[in-house]
Amino acid sequence: MHIKTVNFSIQNILTIKTNCNNIDFTNKNDIYVVFIFILIFQIRGEHQNNTMPKVNQEYFENKRKIILDAAIRVFFKKPAYSVKMKDIVKESGLSQGGVYKYYSNIDEIVIALINSNKTEVNPRDIIENFYDEPEKAIFELFNAFRKFFFITAKEFGKIMFELQAMFFNSKERMQKLKDNINKDLVLNYWFSELLIFIDKKIDEKYFNPVIDPQDIYMQMIVAASGIGNELILNKYYNLDRKLYYYKGDEKDIVHEEAERTLDVNLDNLIDTLYKTLLLLLGSKNIHKYSFKK
Repeated sequence: MHIKTVNFSIQNILTIKTNCNNIDFTNKNDIYVVFIFILIFQIRGEHQNNTMPKVNQEYFENKRKIILDAAIRVFFKKPAYSVKMKDIVKESGLSQGGVYKYYSNIDEIVIALINSNKTEVNPRDIIENFYDEPEKAIFELFNAFRKFFFITAKEFGKIMFELQAMFFNSKERMQKLKDNINKDLVLNYWFSELLIFIDKKIDEKYFNPVIDPQDIYMQMIVAASGIGNELILNKYYNLDRKLYYYKGDEKDIVHEEAERTLDVNLDNLIDTLYKTLLLLLGSKNIHKYSFKK
């Protein structure tokens, strides 16, 4: 097949681009030039479409990170309930418009901070993996939210601890918080999955609770909440541990040891919570697994 060589130059293309009236559609060279011109700009447009979103996305994510990092610093400098948007704007070094472009208020920043956490596991997956070993399933669930809620996310716990009164006093703000937080990051979701699982095992006669299951569940939830609050108070507020003490038998110990402070040990607290739950559920394998080192 004979392919005719077409002679054209950038000047041809520019001439056609700037003055479409000069196109001679009876001239094959002009038609070929128009075709090449369209092809070049189509390719260029596709290249821009493929690269620009990625660049923009990275740019936007970087700005969000700057803002959230600034928010964390501010929340640790002062009580969370007293933090204003202007404090975060100042700390970030961005303009007011640069911050409000991404976050309109404190609530949106708090939600973004919480959602920036990632859990490695899902409660349903744990239950599915150990469904036929209930004590092991409960142990692994406790271990998972021990690692995440009581260790990894403890920093955000301080923020929520200081903001909780503000959210509790506004149903609208609380609902917005619930609607926008990833469910995997909500302790209630984990407890719901755990309680559903325990209910099934009670129905299957695997567990034989010694008291009403509803009372067991409430005791566990309140105890877990108390552990979280105690860890926050202990880490961020220099709580005087001498507020918690008991008096030993002064006949058996020296006077200086008569008042013994109680230390906050997460592993021991979780272990006690776990074993208490199993005991109340009537488990015969209470001591099979342990959080104590």
